[in-house]
Amino acid sequence: MRLAGVLLLGVAAAGSGRLLAQAPAFDVASIKPNITVGNSAIQVNPNGRFTATNTSLRALILRAFALHDSQLIGAPGWIGTERFDVNARTETPLPTGPEAMMPMLRTLLTERFRLRTHTEMRELPAFVLRFARRDRRPGPLIRTTQADCSGAQQPTAAEIRAQARDGWPPCGIAFMVSFVDSSGNDLKTRIRRSAIAMKDFATTLQTNVGRPVVDRTGLDGRFDLEYSFAQQPASSAAGGPDSNQPALLVALQEQLGLKLESQRTAVPVLVIDSVEPLIEN
Repeated sequence: MRLAGVLLLGVAAAGSGRLLAQAPAFDVASIKPNITVGNSAIQVNPNGRFTATNTSLRALILRAFALHDSQLIGAPGWIGTERFDVNARTETPLPTGPEAMMPMLRTLLTERFRLRTHTEMRELPAFVLRFARRDRRPGPLIRTTQADCSGAQQPTAAEIRAQARDGWPPCGIAFMVSFVDSSGNDLKTRIRRSAIAMKDFATTLQTNVGRPVVDRTGLDGRFDLEYSFAQQPASSAAGGPDSNQPALLVALQEQLGLKLESQRTAVPVLVIDSVEPLIEN
């Protein structure tokens, strides 16, 4: 197996569109207009740091509220074109994992962009995540988490990199490894997700399938998941004409015992009531 690359991913968590009293907030946070040319990236790190580079406000909102693009309504065009850099952190790592920073990100966007929103339920094309078997038996590569989510131990960046090929990530983080299989022809992806709730796992699939994904497994708690699949365009993964058995959907069923069913169903949408240009630091 030839290693092609390693990427650390954060897990986003869902949340409400209203800012509550005493809302959680970062201890230190900076948002500035991006003035450099480079790739767009959002990173949520287990050490309590959130960074975004050359990223639109639209992308930040989608990440903060765990939404697919089709679930954001009433957004002015500029939030998808103007670019920003974000550097925020907590004084101490959060014991429930990096997804606990998403309410803090929502607070930050509310403060710096005067973002006001409300949620509604609307019927949209979506996927529903269910058990593949009638007996609701999970697949061989899903297990109750063995990660330490107490926050007592925080690995260094060097330790995380050392684990990335063969080890399991810290609480709430994913390792994604791209590799060429033994035939030398197919580029494949192996993902290990640590201590993830099913509703959050459903959210991570939205980019692959190009629609909202709703968790209806009924599984509570946190799980470690591992799955591998051949890379392919999102249109094929969403059941497009290029593939009758999309690789990701097959991997979910065979390795995790889960399946995605395509249907129109009620999903939450975030409606933007008002938003203003950045209030700088």
